[in-house]
Amino acid sequence: MNAKQPGQGSIEQRKFERITSTLQIKYYIIEKDYSEQLQADAAYKDTTMALLGKAERLNTPLQGVTDNISSGGLALVTDAPVALGTHVVCDITMPNLPRPLRALAEVVRSDAKEGRVVDRTMSTYRSGLRIIAINKDDLKRIENYIIEEKIKQRLSGR
Repeated sequence: MNAKQPGQGSIEQRKFERITSTLQIKYYIIEKDYSEQLQADAAYKDTTMALLGKAERLNTPLQGVTDNISSGGLALVTDAPVALGTHVVCDITMPNLPRPLRALAEVVRSDAKEGRVVDRTMSTYRSGLRIIAINKDDLKRIENYIIEEKIKQRLSGR
């Protein structure tokens, strides 16, 4: 996604600014029809975490961490592969917030076939998730987090 110009670094060609950040994630793989049902529900984007937490069809949570995050998506690192096109509900644990943020996302990139070998007993897998639906307050929290982290990076000289 990066285009190089002669004598210069890379240029970001993404819609949303992203930052490198490691955040804890619990994610639930859901059926595509349930994802479509959630997307069709106008209240989804404006509902509260409490109501979203009552979703009846969520499976056992899986664990992962972010490699980077933007208001449009995130890179998820897990110890199990996640297939391209999979729909997931993500609970993202943000620093200084009492409850995780919840977002509906789709896997748009995946290294599910190859993974990265950490040692002989473990591999990690990386997936690019595009946020499909999120509460507007949670989206604002992600945007504020990105701004705060950018400021911290600049102040520390990174």
